[in-house]
Amino acid sequence: MKKRKLIPRVALASTIFTALLLPQTVMGEGTGDDPRMIEDVKTEKQVKAEKEKLRKVREHITNKREAAESEGKVSALGLFRVISVPSFEQETSYWCGPATVKQVLDYINGTSKSQRYYADELGTTKDGTVFSVVDDVLNDHQDENYYVYTTHDSDEQSKFNDKIEWGIDNGYPSILDLKIDPDYMPKYTRSVAGHIVNTSGYDWDDWEIRITDPFDQGNRGVTLGNVWHPADGIWEANQAHFRQAMIW
Repeated sequence: MKKRKLIPRVALASTIFTALLLPQTVMGEGTGDDPRMIEDVKTEKQVKAEKEKLRKVREHITNKREAAESEGKVSALGLFRVISVPSFEQETSYWCGPATVKQVLDYINGTSKSQRYYADELGTTKDGTVFSVVDDVLNDHQDENYYVYTTHDSDEQSKFNDKIEWGIDNGYPSILDLKIDPDYMPKYTRSVAGHIVNTSGYDWDDWEIRITDPFDQGNRGVTLGNVWHPADGIWEANQAHFRQAMIW
């Protein structure tokens, strides 16, 4: 039997009350990130997996830097890389979670099920998807990468970027929880209080991160698909979100 994080029933009443207090953007277009603060409770397996993955990230980044120094070539750092994650536009205004899960699984497995299927697996409602269950669903449907949920403090942008880089280099898109504002992600024209996307590339020369975004804000064709954004903007959007979390 699959073990999943449980969403307490008592949270339902508090969700209704909280929704009345939150800004209107929480329920606005493009959201799909459930605003309930439901913590990620790691299993023993997840704790061990995270420690091992952190070791791999440190080793990977260190080896790249040492190779660059020994060869005297900046290019050896691997400043640019993209992976071909397919884009699936979210089928409802609150299905960014199911669409992103579909994108990641389709890339890793070469096939995927419907957004409706993943919405059911994630327990997505009209309030959106609880981000802390996304790693469980990804791990239930592929065996290439054991995804874990991690948060970062405000002084840990380099660690955030290193995880994204390690994932792209190994063919594992990371999943990000973002609070988007045009001030730091200018391809967006309006704020989005909570949005779930995956990474698909990095360019440290131009200091950008590419995300596979399932949302076409304003039907302009600007935000949808594999789109580059300022690396600092992605970091700020992640830090602005109350979870400050990523799944990698």
